[in-house]
Amino acid sequence: MKSMFQYIAAVACVAALTACGGGAKTPTAVVVPQPAFQLTDTVVGTGTQAAAGDLVVINFTGYLYDSTKPNFKGDKVESSVDTGKPATPFTVGVGSVVTGWDQSILGVAPVAAMKVGGKRTAILPASLVYGAATRDVPNPNPYGYVAIKANSPLVYDFELVNVVKGTVPVVVPPPTTLQKIDNVVGTGAVAASGNSVTVRYTGWLYDGTRTDLKGPQFDSNVAKANPDKFVLGSGDSIPGFSNGIIGMAVGGKRTITIPPDQAYGAAGNGSIPGNATLIFEVTLVTVN
Repeated sequence: MKSMFQYIAAVACVAALTACGGGAKTPTAVVVPQPAFQLTDTVVGTGTQAAAGDLVVINFTGYLYDSTKPNFKGDKVESSVDTGKPATPFTVGVGSVVTGWDQSILGVAPVAAMKVGGKRTAILPASLVYGAATRDVPNPNPYGYVAIKANSPLVYDFELVNVVKGTVPVVVPPPTTLQKIDNVVGTGAVAASGNSVTVRYTGWLYDGTRTDLKGPQFDSNVAKANPDKFVLGSGDSIPGFSNGIIGMAVGGKRTITIPPDQAYGAAGNGSIPGNATLIFEVTLVTVN
């Protein structure tokens, strides 16, 4: 936790905050090299062009990124093509799918949005797909898909089958002050500045296009055997994280939204870009 939330970003933490570990006794996680985001059109469509807020129908196939392959496509992780029918329609650009899918279909300058009939290959770093999260193989698994490990970059082939025009989504601007929402009010000891606390947490980048405002997940210690410990107000964590926990009672669960000036500022940290607003869900385990 101490290195995870250190206000001055450690130079070694270049891939994701999980690579920073949770303190001196926690082994450093393996850093997974991340490719650059890249879009390549293999077929340029001639039909309706997709825009944010449109309902789209696509075919897709996803692979683990493999730098040793000429096309960078490793083992297959999922595919609508294998099922013989397109994926379930979804509204593009509103956070109903991972960020990398939205950006692949809508394009990022100088690459334009896809048109119906078009086919596009996207190389997606982990921060644009599942981040630090993992995904097991489906059960049953008739097509032999492999699991997606933490911080895995992926490659996707997309085909835009249909577009139903919609409206531009509403974007909720990030707050400029620290926000705290108690989802569960604890009944134990109350945390104050100077207390040593242990917490379980999950962190996401803020995304104003999503209903829950949670963009890519950048870290979580929920699966760790021992929750992280740090001292409130000591500088062991970014100011917003420490200040967001003050006032919680043991057993409580709180959503904390942290503006950039109380997080990593313009410099960013690892997979967290500069001037990013962060969202944490925190459970307070102990107070000493």
